Parts: sequence; structure tokens; C-alpha cells
Amino acid sequence: MATPFRVRRRAAGGASGAPESLLQSELAYSEVDQILYVGQGTGGTATVVAVGGPGAYLTSATAGSTYLTISNASSTYLTQASASSTYVTQATASSTYAPLASPALTGTPTAPTASAATNSTQIATTAYVSTAISNLVNGAGAALDTLQELAAALGNDASFSTTITTSIGTKADRTLSNLTDAGAARTNLGLGSMATQAANNVAITGGSIDGVTLDGGTF
Repeated sequence: MATPFRVRRRAAGGASGAPESLLQSELAYSEVDQILYVGQGTGGTATVVAVGGPGAYLTSATAGSTYLTISNASSTYLTQASASSTYVTQATASSTYAPLASPALTGTPTAPTASAATNSTQIATTAYVSTAISNLVNGAGAALDTLQELAAALGNDASFSTTITTSIGTKADRTLSNLTDAGAARTNLGLGSMATQAANNVAITGGSIDGVTLDGGTF
């Protein structure tokens, strides 16, 4: 009878786990874990590596009883054929739904409303725009709450500030101190020489005086 070749082994009922060490190409089998180990490396103590056995690797029997098979999947879970007839496909999506880039939306799409101070690429909703316009008008009266009304009030004059300043410069102030020709101004106003006489030294020549009481006073 041939002499049997045996490897190092750990009998059933012993401690679980790999051998502490193996020499290069030395084999060891654990009946506890059902794992075959081999020593890999050169010289001295080698690295212990699991290389076989149902305890280390998945067997067809374990897979068939534990994990999903093709036949089970097709009868229990969604198949490609079932999905294409029931759920949206790539072709349906491309013709029905809006793409991420430059979408052409229909209906009434909604979006979060940004705060009034937002200045970014965020979508502006109608609520955001309404708030912005309200803040711009800021309670102005109905007669001057649009740009058209403001433009009309300024005579549609893009140089209104210059125009009004120039116009004011041609007017006399209320003290008449800025008149360049006082004599011409008096003539234009119909004032005679009396306009230049002192109140306590008035000389009247010609004309008539009615209803005047002269009083010499007392002493």
C-alpha cells in the first residue's frame, strides 16, 4: 500500500482560524473552518494564505441555495423586457422629459424663490421679480411709479439737469440783487424815478394826489 501524503491539519473541535505560521509552500488544512492554507514567500516564515476549501471560497452548492439564481431572478425580479414595457426607457425619456442642458419646460414649472438680495445664476421666480419691482417702486404714487411716467415728467429730456440749471440762471432772485441792469428792470416793471428815492426824501413832480391828509404835527 502506498504511503499517504498528509499536510498539517487542525482537527474538528479545535480553535478556529489560520495557522500562526507556515514555511514556504507548506500546506495546512483546518477541519474546523474547512479552509486550505499555504505558506507563501522566500526563506524563514512565509505569509499564510487561504487558497481553497468551502470555508474560504463560494461553492456552487452554497451559491445555489443561498444566492439569487438566474431562474429565480427572472420570475421574481424586474427583467429588461418587463422594464421596457412598464417603466421609462432611455428612448422614452429623451422624447418626453427635458434634458439637463437647455431644457424646454412646459406647463407651470416651479423653483425655490431666492431672497431679495440674491445676485447669482439662481433661477428668478415670478415671486422674486415681483418683490424686486415692488422694492424699486418703493411706494411711489400711481402717477410716477413707472419709467414712462418719470420720463414724461422730465419732458423726456436726457439733459434735464443741465436744462433746468440753465433756465434758473436766467431768472432774477427774490431780492433782485442779481439784476445786471437795474434801470432796464425798473422800466420793464413800469417803475418811475420814485423807485430810486429815499422814503424820507421823496420829490413829486406833476400829477395829482387825491385823498391825502397833511398833518403838521404837534409841539
